[in-house]
Amino acid sequence: MDCVRTGGGEAGVADKRRAAAALLCAFVTHTRADLIPHVPALLRGLLLLFAESEREVLLMAWEALSALTRMLEAEKQLGYVSEVRQAVRYAAADLKGEPLPGFCLPKGIAPILPLFREAILNGLPEEKENAALMLGEIIKLTTAAAIQPSVVHITGPLIRILGDRFNSSVKAAVLETLALLLSKVGVMLKQFLPQLQTTFVKGLSDANRPVRIKAGLALSQLVLIHTRADPLFLEVHNGVKNADDLSVKETMLQALRSVITNGGDKMSEQLALTVLAMLTCPALLAHPEDPPRSGAGGCLGALLHCLPTAHRDAALLHHVLAAGNPTSQSTQANEDWLLTHGRSCALFVALKETPDQIYQDHFEEKIDKALLGYLSSDKIPIVCNGIRGIGYLICHLLKKDKPVPPNILSQFVRSMNHSNNDVKQLMARASTLAARGGALGADGAGA
Repeated sequence: MDCVRTGGGEAGVADKRRAAAALLCAFVTHTRADLIPHVPALLRGLLLLFAESEREVLLMAWEALSALTRMLEAEKQLGYVSEVRQAVRYAAADLKGEPLPGFCLPKGIAPILPLFREAILNGLPEEKENAALMLGEIIKLTTAAAIQPSVVHITGPLIRILGDRFNSSVKAAVLETLALLLSKVGVMLKQFLPQLQTTFVKGLSDANRPVRIKAGLALSQLVLIHTRADPLFLEVHNGVKNADDLSVKETMLQALRSVITNGGDKMSEQLALTVLAMLTCPALLAHPEDPPRSGAGGCLGALLHCLPTAHRDAALLHHVLAAGNPTSQSTQANEDWLLTHGRSCALFVALKETPDQIYQDHFEEKIDKALLGYLSSDKIPIVCNGIRGIGYLICHLLKKDKPVPPNILSQFVRSMNHSNNDVKQLMARASTLAARGGALGADGAGA
């Protein structure tokens, strides 16, 4: 392959690479010689040419790669997946996240798809996992138009192995790749929507947390191509309601939050009110354990923009901004602080995602008062949510070229002297957020 990569002058180099790829294509297609010992080097050299800018070079390299992979017997294709993965990474190393030019040709990834199909369907578990992850990396390096002819060939095998019994790492890798494919091609996968929804919702109940997380991520992409999304919302709602295992309930809530954030405007009014009733139930919003409590609060904050104006205002008034007494030491106060914490999660998520819809004239003063109350709490999780909420509020006001209320700003600045280091660190991150925009991490609220 040396002749493919050497030469004098840009035009001369391109001509030599194009000619070398053409000769190689003809040789691979017609030779009777045993090329197996040379396949790794050929794969590396041809895939390296996929990073070239000359279209003629790309076309010849694509033809040569197609001829090479066609001559490989199915049972031997498995052994070259790692070679392809390394070669693609090397070719894309200087692209800084941009698509690989050769993969952007019509059917650009078609020459190497048979290798991944073979590994995904017939490989050992670790080979299936590696093939799925590599497929995800390739999807990132192509365009929606170029990948469209290959969508069926990619999606079918991935759905098929999710229906079989494989270990959690294989399932997580496949779910991650399907989520990437959905984000890339969207509606091109609409024909698979019923199977994908069934598969992803099933993944939410998996015993392994990574599988549940990836299933929720995939659902957040799937909801974008739904035209009638109520059945999806209802399935996730029922999953939250019926989950007995707290870790499963937590990831169900994360999935509900993500589908509401991405597709909540597709939810019917009746179903939105049903979800609201579940999320505002004290058993969930004031749950004794933090992850489901924070998750429910995050979902509530994300849900507000889906509600009709009257119901949104009522939810804000009675379930998000309702006063509590988190500083008292009584049993009732302990319950109050848990509920206040859940509500504080809801408020900062709403200020992050849809501040235009909640920070309005008739609620500005109440929201300011709630945030200041959080800062004065003796419960660190509530103080932290107050910091987050004010950080997102300041970002919103600055974008709108509006002044930050002086009392909010002064108390926010004083938090730098808080006795708790977690609060100080979060205050620093919130200040950075206000300066340049971004996101503030939060425990179970998923923000």
